[in-house]
Amino acid sequence: MAEFFLSVPGALVVAGLGVLLLSRRGARRSGRAYVSEPDVRLAMQIVVSIVILAAGLWVMLSGRYAADATRWAAGSIGTVVGYWLKP
Repeated sequence: MAEFFLSVPGALVVAGLGVLLLSRRGARRSGRAYVSEPDVRLAMQIVVSIVILAAGLWVMLSGRYAADATRWAAGSIGTVVGYWLKP
């Protein structure tokens, strides 16, 4: 599992989550939002979903990772798809 986080897909996932966590810091200045909060939320949901899907597909289709990493990737893809298909 450690080799995944040191690879390109792992770095993408970590970077995507970092952007998600840090995006709230600069969103407001002096009490005013530059962009409406629902727009930022939707954009971040889409960006994080794309990053996680890309990393998961890379791991599953490349065939260079162990079975444990492939299971993690399949679970991540399933979680993202389930998130977007919720009622």
